[in-house]
Amino acid sequence: MDDRWVPLVEDLRERFAADTDVVEVEAYLSSQGYDRRQIGEILSLLFSDTAVAPVWDAAVVTRQAPLRVQGPHERGRFTAEAWGYLVSLSGSGAVGMHDFEQLVERALMHVDGRIGLPEIRALADESGFDDASASNERPQVH
Repeated sequence: MDDRWVPLVEDLRERFAADTDVVEVEAYLSSQGYDRRQIGEILSLLFSDTAVAPVWDAAVVTRQAPLRVQGPHERGRFTAEAWGYLVSLSGSGAVGMHDFEQLVERALMHVDGRIGLPEIRALADESGFDDASASNERPQVH
């Protein structure tokens, strides 16, 4: 582990409960001035099995796959809210890694400009992953 993140990861473990939504932690880190690359690195350490002590209870925090961070071609395209939504779908088990990648690729190919929360939710809904989408205000993605 990169030693520069040890104090921060320890602080995050004290500040947030183990069952806190990753989007909340991401929003906090963003408000503290960390960039997307740093946030991805910090979150992957925070949720890894080999991160610094104290280790969160493995029964509470179980990840079947490593945390996916944005690639260079994805940075700047997704809003933090949209990316956080995708990560939360993956973290909840609603979306596997293959489906996660499919949602990312569909968003990159079918949405012009920035990809926001409404667009990614519309894609997730069309793919059958977002049951909470009863609103007709979401844009139709083609």
